[in-house]
Amino acid sequence: MSFIKLNVEIDSVIIGERVKGGIYRPCLETIPSSTIRGAFKNCLGLEINGVGIFVKDTYQIKDFVYSVKDKFLETAKMPFVTEFLSPNGNSKIKAEIYIVKNNVISPKLFKGLEFYLGALKSKGFGKTKVIEIEEISPDIKQGFLNVRIYEDECDKFNITVLSPIYGYLFYPTDIVSGIYKMALLENSLVKAPEIFLKEETFYDK
Repeated sequence: MSFIKLNVEIDSVIIGERVKGGIYRPCLETIPSSTIRGAFKNCLGLEINGVGIFVKDTYQIKDFVYSVKDKFLETAKMPFVTEFLSPNGNSKIKAEIYIVKNNVISPKLFKGLEFYLGALKSKGFGKTKVIEIEEISPDIKQGFLNVRIYEDECDKFNITVLSPIYGYLFYPTDIVSGIYKMALLENSLVKAPEIFLKEETFYDK
């Protein structure tokens, strides 16, 4: 199975963990399939299956305080604190995005592409640029998952679930609303392309 690997650089980014009723939102250190889908839907108008991984030691975690304004009352609501990823001693954060290659999705689509990832784009977060493009065909190995992906899309990524850890990812159904769909989370035990694993294991369930 082939994937398109995008090496990208990011100014700073917020991919917040949704916490019901919370005023502090931690930032994910992986790029879920939901975030990739939304980013490329916005900039290319295409449904693209992909996930991403931030390169270690190219980022640090900081806090950003913001409040949502009530447009009707013209007052600010209770402020939120969200973590964000900022470059760590580099001019940019580096990440790797892996996209399922097919007859429609080709490497040419992404050459020199600039787009936005994550939340609070209006505050300057998420600007991303494709630096390098490769086509790869990784080996299948057993280990612990290093990405978040919609559970019903595992087959598209050639992922076989052995011992899952489930959660939910947002899935937009139109421009203003959406639903939460079941997702496979990090540290699930799987057989998968080695690019999606944080650690290989020979454990047999």
